[in-house]
Amino acid sequence: MRLHCFCPDLSPEEFATLDLQELDLSGKTFYTSKIPMVSHFPMNPEIKIEKTLREIESKGYRTVSPLFVIFEDGLLMGRIMIEIVDPSVKDENVKKFNSLKLMGKTFTGPKYLVPKALKQFDRYLMSQKLLTTEFYFWYHSCKKCEKEKGDRTVILGRV
Repeated sequence: MRLHCFCPDLSPEEFATLDLQELDLSGKTFYTSKIPMVSHFPMNPEIKIEKTLREIESKGYRTVSPLFVIFEDGLLMGRIMIEIVDPSVKDENVKKFNSLKLMGKTFTGPKYLVPKALKQFDRYLMSQKLLTTEFYFWYHSCKKCEKEKGDRTVILGRV
């Protein structure tokens, strides 16, 4: 199976501007699906993105452009979340957030160090009196393009 790249097309400068910035997803609608996680990293994310996009299309939903894909953290099971146009008919996989504000922390190290970066970010949030137990990951480099761009991840904490 040939994998497609679903990474956001951001320059290194644009990626850097996401550090410690608030991202407001209030009012946005996402199609969600469960995904196995190991050490805060989804198993086979590229394959799961393609499968989820096929599900979205088969149900008649439309994704937004540019494609926005984040992963909700979980101990052994997380969720993939792909932004879609708010449909008139919803099923159990469609979730609309009335209020979802996230603080981002950029990380450019290898994916196996994401858990360490997550702990450091959590300590930073606590020092700012922002307590959260909900984290999301926005991966900006897949297996196909990480050699060119390097590993790039935005860790998102709900604030």
